[in-house]
Amino acid sequence: MKKLFLITFTLTSILLNGQDFRNANWGMTYSQVKSSESAKLVKESSDLLAYQTTLADFDAFVLYIFAGGKLTRTQYKIIETHTNKNDYISDYNTLKELLQKKYGNTTGDEKIWKNELYKDDLSEWGFAVSLGHLVYYATWKTAKTDVILSLSGENYEIETVIEYSSTELGKLEDNLRSQDDLNKFSQFGFRFSSWGDSKASVKAKEKLEIVDESSSLLAYKTTIGMIDLLIGYLFTNDKLTTGRYLVTETHTNKNDYITDYNTLKKILDQKYGTPKKDEKYWKNDLYKDDYSEWGFAVSLGHLIYYATYENEKSEITIMLNGENYEIQLMIEATSKEFKDLEKKAKEVKVLNDF
Repeated sequence: MKKLFLITFTLTSILLNGQDFRNANWGMTYSQVKSSESAKLVKESSDLLAYQTTLADFDAFVLYIFAGGKLTRTQYKIIETHTNKNDYISDYNTLKELLQKKYGNTTGDEKIWKNELYKDDLSEWGFAVSLGHLVYYATWKTAKTDVILSLSGENYEIETVIEYSSTELGKLEDNLRSQDDLNKFSQFGFRFSSWGDSKASVKAKEKLEIVDESSSLLAYKTTIGMIDLLIGYLFTNDKLTTGRYLVTETHTNKNDYITDYNTLKKILDQKYGTPKKDEKYWKNDLYKDDYSEWGFAVSLGHLIYYATYENEKSEITIMLNGENYEIQLMIEATSKEFKDLEKKAKEVKVLNDF
């Protein structure tokens, strides 16, 4: 009882102490938030401050997220680890009980089964969470803040997060992120470069850190729609002729790749309008009547998703396909003007191989 009282007191004093979150208020600037926080700073970027702390006896990171220079969202990420994965569910329930003491009844309280393989075996529910089969979440709402507690997993890892977002400024972050995603696609080339630009010119315009480079390639990492991707600039005779985004996210629930495809396709629809082609192509319809297996069907090469777009200077394709249980999701943009140059260079290379 004494420990529960201490945890409740700690949670109450840490979460909201007269301010919107910890010692900060929504709309604060980066420097104002930094001045308000006394925990150990572990990471900072233009739109993020991350600190290490404890929350109700749980080790945690606290994240401050900015949009347009204003504090719009925060998170506690619990970093406790357990060998028995059901203990993560116990942690979730402890935090949920404490949040109910603070904010009252939930406005939403769900267990969502994406895959019911382990639904009848309670002892495996934590494992089901780690596979992405089962997700828990609960929500609360105050006058200025939306609160969500979530327990989710993927690739055998589990994440417990409490997220707070400003009711007033939430749309600002969404709008800025949406615009940033759209800006990563071009009407006249690839990203911030024009077709025909030299490798040196592309390097000067791209502000990210290079992860790979050769005479015909520049590679970087980025995110679009909260999805991790590898960027590839491809050059022919030192002219930019093709650009690619290759998704590097991995999922244990293969239907999540279809979700990623739809997320990216929606952004492309916003940027380029209605696609010329928009297809789901079944090469083998074994799983066609079972949507829960469509991602698996993609991994076998049974099902392909693709859409194509076109403007004055570019042809753009997004494709989700697979083989041997592996899935690839890629967006490719190619120059219309330099298509013949690229084709000829490939033919020369093939001939030189003989």
